[in-house]
Amino acid sequence: MATAHPAGRQRWLTAAGWLLLLAGLAATYAQTFAEMWRRWFPAWHHAHLGLYDRIVGGESYYTHGPVVPPVSLIIAILLIRHTRLSVRPQRLLGLLVLAASLAVHLAACFARVNFVSGFSLIGVLAGLILIVWGTPALRRLWFPLALLAFMVPLPEVSIAQLNFRLKLLAADWGVSLAGALGVIVERSGNQVLLEGDKTFVIANVCNGLRTLISLLGFGAIYAYVCKLRGWWRLALFAMSVPVAVASNSLRIVGLIVVADVWDVPTAAGWYHDTSGILIYPVAFAMMFGIERLVLWARKAVGKPATVEPLFHDVLRGPGDDDQWPRMAHAVGGRAGAAAVALLLVVGGVTLALNRSVPSVWNQALARAAMPTALEMDGRRWESYDLVMDDRTLDILETRDYLYRRYFSPGLQPVDFCVIFSRDNRKGTHPPDLCLEGGGQDIVEKRDVVLPNVEGRGEVRCRALVVQTGTSRQHFLYVYKCGDEYTPSFWRQQFAIFANGLLGRSASGALIRVSTSADDNAEAANRRTMMMLGIALPYLDRALP
Repeated sequence: MATAHPAGRQRWLTAAGWLLLLAGLAATYAQTFAEMWRRWFPAWHHAHLGLYDRIVGGESYYTHGPVVPPVSLIIAILLIRHTRLSVRPQRLLGLLVLAASLAVHLAACFARVNFVSGFSLIGVLAGLILIVWGTPALRRLWFPLALLAFMVPLPEVSIAQLNFRLKLLAADWGVSLAGALGVIVERSGNQVLLEGDKTFVIANVCNGLRTLISLLGFGAIYAYVCKLRGWWRLALFAMSVPVAVASNSLRIVGLIVVADVWDVPTAAGWYHDTSGILIYPVAFAMMFGIERLVLWARKAVGKPATVEPLFHDVLRGPGDDDQWPRMAHAVGGRAGAAAVALLLVVGGVTLALNRSVPSVWNQALARAAMPTALEMDGRRWESYDLVMDDRTLDILETRDYLYRRYFSPGLQPVDFCVIFSRDNRKGTHPPDLCLEGGGQDIVEKRDVVLPNVEGRGEVRCRALVVQTGTSRQHFLYVYKCGDEYTPSFWRQQFAIFANGLLGRSASGALIRVSTSADDNAEAANRRTMMMLGIALPYLDRALP
């Protein structure tokens, strides 16, 4: 009994160490995973919907996200279970990596840049592995760690242009292949036109971006376990990009053929959902075929690949039965305790930083600041308020806005919109996202200078020309962050972050004006420039 007591105490200490470590990780990254969950399932906040609709609703490119952590964990467990691992902790290096990664995480939380926080988790886990098990374990477990990158949604701003280009590419390839099959079909923008006045839209979820992102993760796993080695592995992983594009194009062809033979509701209904699932077996077959083709080609030229079992040279033997206990008990010691303490402290700071900081700028201030009637170009312009639809507000992640239409007899109306940040440290998405997400075509984008603004002089803005069918609209927008104006989303985000650190006003708003350009492009540009030039002084006085 005297010898059993220390062993039992050791087990309790080991269990307590791991529980505290997990508690620290949970507190540190709870908000990060909550934000990622909302990106994985955009319709999740609609509590009135059923579970299925909350999962499949909305437009997400990361519905595979929840699968990545369990897959990564399973791979790590299999590696620990079946391969030989020595425990040689690198405590100082591990603490440095852990501290640096946690610093990045805290900065990301303060700036509300969630994807950076998500990527910092990889560094935090790498630091913990170095502290507890050492460099050999990190070299063995690098792949399941790196795989976690595929669960982190990139910011919508960074993928908006790729999203739009892939949508047109998918439509082009689909129409071309369907035409080769004898289907009479044409494309207009992201619309597909068929005989019998049949029309359907290649929406964002059909553009191949979702397939590309998820298949990159699948391609990484396939390349990791395939029979190829060295550069051939990297080449096979790189092939997941054309495989994703090709398999999605086949899906588009199927949609066109079904719509042509039957009807659009059938193509957009059960076939659309079913083909979205079947695309992955098709992609798997392509990857398998490419691997077999490479093996056959090397054999044909007299340089056959040497196929050996994965990790055949480091498999566990009879003398490694105590590997699990050794790795479990390694959490003890001063370095492990320091890591646990650091995580718990950072977890508390993270919870405090992630509290919403209500913006001091809001709809009421803007409504009071902007007159309902104003003089522009020698004409009187009246106004009335407009309401944004729920889909647009979901993309903008806010319900705080002013949307007003100014009109004057005989002239095209001008829409004036101010969209406020959800809180003091989160910027507002650019209009490009809403416009492209709605299927509109941005045909021109440029920065312009708004001259002679009262109290400001010159203000740099961004101008867009947007086409919907045969109709065109002219947009002009600028961000106000603290006391500054900028057309750049990222500069706005940095200004909000810097102002928050310096104790200045970190409130932000997107100011946008738009008008029809069907009558005259120059006249439309003039109306938006004049409206924004008149509005900014009013907002400056109301939103200090």
